[in-house]
Amino acid sequence: MLEWRLPASRACAAVRLDSYPMLMTAVDDRILNVADLIDRPGASRRLDLLLTALDDLQLQLAEVTGPLELSGVVESVVDGLLVRATLTAPLRMSCARCLVALTEPVETDVVELFAAADDPHAELEPGYTYANGVLDLDALLRDALVPAVPLRSLCTEDCRGLCPECGSDRNESVCGCMENTTDSRWAALEGLRLPD
Repeated sequence: MLEWRLPASRACAAVRLDSYPMLMTAVDDRILNVADLIDRPGASRRLDLLLTALDDLQLQLAEVTGPLELSGVVESVVDGLLVRATLTAPLRMSCARCLVALTEPVETDVVELFAAADDPHAELEPGYTYANGVLDLDALLRDALVPAVPLRSLCTEDCRGLCPECGSDRNESVCGCMENTTDSRWAALEGLRLPD
């Protein structure tokens, strides 16, 4: 049984994916055919997709190394289509201390509402609309993945990093450098003695 949980910040119960009747497939990579869900509140379809990474996705601290996995549910609601899913992406990053290359999967939960592009009453967010029975996942993937990238990845919690003097990896060898704990800009004050 496949079970999907929303983050603790969302006050919703777990969603059992095997309780949804039909698996949704992509028309084209990252484009879903949602014609059978439009204007049918209560109708839903499971999502279980392997998607190619976005071509124009620029991550400052990481690189996507494989297909993105999106698993969850697309539900028809009164205001449009609600996508609740988990996005998993394999990322290549560098350790923040020793710069060793790391490959880690990053997982994030997404809950997004898509509105009809021709709905005059909807507050339309760019990229979060559907038209002609199809829904484009590009904006959802980008908006979910970019903040999910860790700011400081470590190869191990006790990584010793690089020597600031010679640059050698302290995890592999011990260098003979002495750490200078005094800032050279304050050297003139070393001889200063204050009366007791």
